[in-house]
Amino acid sequence: MPSRLLFLLVSLTAALASCGGDERADDGPPVLDRSSFAEVVRSELRSADVEVGEGSGFEVHAEKGLDWVDVALEQAFAAYRRAPERRETVVAAVVDETLRRLDEGVGELSFAAARSSLMPLLKPRFTLRTLEEEPAQTTFPADLAVVYAVARENEFLVVTPTDVRRWGTSLARVHEAAVANLLRQTETEEKLLCEPLAGNELCGWASGDGYDATRMVVPALRRQIEEVYDGPAVYAVPMESVFVALSFEIATRRNTEEALRAKVERDFSMADDPVSPELFVERRGKLVVF
Repeated sequence: MPSRLLFLLVSLTAALASCGGDERADDGPPVLDRSSFAEVVRSELRSADVEVGEGSGFEVHAEKGLDWVDVALEQAFAAYRRAPERRETVVAAVVDETLRRLDEGVGELSFAAARSSLMPLLKPRFTLRTLEEEPAQTTFPADLAVVYAVARENEFLVVTPTDVRRWGTSLARVHEAAVANLLRQTETEEKLLCEPLAGNELCGWASGDGYDATRMVVPALRRQIEEVYDGPAVYAVPMESVFVALSFEIATRRNTEEALRAKVERDFSMADDPVSPELFVERRGKLVVF
């Protein structure tokens, strides 16, 4: 092979190699590409007892308890590429900022500023008891509680009793604002689904947006179901992503009730995010265990 052609092939191979994967700085460790840099950040967060995920773009999804934040990495990565020898410092700054956001939670946000972003979340108390600090909560039947969070595009931060006191408001007002926001979001983005099941019409929500079970606490959404059935209903929320209802008249038939209870209990026991194995009915405007 002519020496000039050999030289060209060697040069082309080197150029192609530099287009993907990590590069190597002169007299230093490999220079990380975007995916490798993100993985280093995730590894450091795991070392700080933070659960991590991929995120939707060039970011890291970090969770601690019920709180989560999405951490954008573009600026940090650019700073690192300008000075690869500062990798540890740059990564440490990202980790520190992530931990600060998770630890501060709602922080100094006022009630007026938080109100439009408040969302409720129906949780079993056995989950809340595992948290470092129990959130502000409204009691609910079947050993459940409604908690609240400031839910924005890049973060979900749980409201604590300290936040409610600092806001100078009542838990009832927080609950009212959060439920109104969930109702507004549901009427805008989600539709009540009714499908035949074993000859009966089963209605509810299963959108997977994280609030399906919580929709059971919204009176206006229960009324939508009652209008479909032209009467009362029996409700179930075995897992976070499911809220279903069946006509009370049909659900209370012996064979149907037994089958419904068995299905709900089975789904609850197998769920990654269980809520309740119970059935619920409405009595004088309030839900109770059936």
